[in-house]
Amino acid sequence: MELSHNVAADGSPVGRLYEQHGPALFAYLSQQTGSHEVAEDVLVEVFVAALETEKFVLMSGKEQVSWLWRVTRNKAVDAYRRSHIRRGLDLSLVADYIDDKERSPELIMLQREESALLQTYLDRLSPGQRRAIQLRFAHGLRSSEIAMLMGKREGSVRSLMARALNFLRTLYEKEQEEAHL
Repeated sequence: MELSHNVAADGSPVGRLYEQHGPALFAYLSQQTGSHEVAEDVLVEVFVAALETEKFVLMSGKEQVSWLWRVTRNKAVDAYRRSHIRRGLDLSLVADYIDDKERSPELIMLQREESALLQTYLDRLSPGQRRAIQLRFAHGLRSSEIAMLMGKREGSVRSLMARALNFLRTLYEKEQEEAHL
């Protein structure tokens, strides 16, 4: 991380923030990405974004740190998505582990129908509820991390997710009752 010496040498507020918070952000990114090289690249993206954001220098110190963490988490998620889009899985490698019943056309159609039904239920959530559910279940983030990303309090995120899950449960139960009629 040679960048810290170059950035800090200019004496800019962003350079000081890099000196103070860069190591912790880098440690988080290394853990999230599993690669020091990717973590370095993402960390550079975060501080470039800070330099390019006009409002950044007008924020209080606490707001700047919060902004840095939020952008770092968002960019870590972006890096995760990019890495998983590029990677493919050769199904022949796992074919021996899949029971033939699990590959039956009937089961595949049922799974697709269930997925489509779930997607229609998710589409009925508010954008905030949908994002919180996605961050929790698709990305495995904790409530505190979701709160930081969404700029909300942790308790608010928990309430948001509880309401969303209760709504989804109600829709599912209603669908089950109608199916049995």
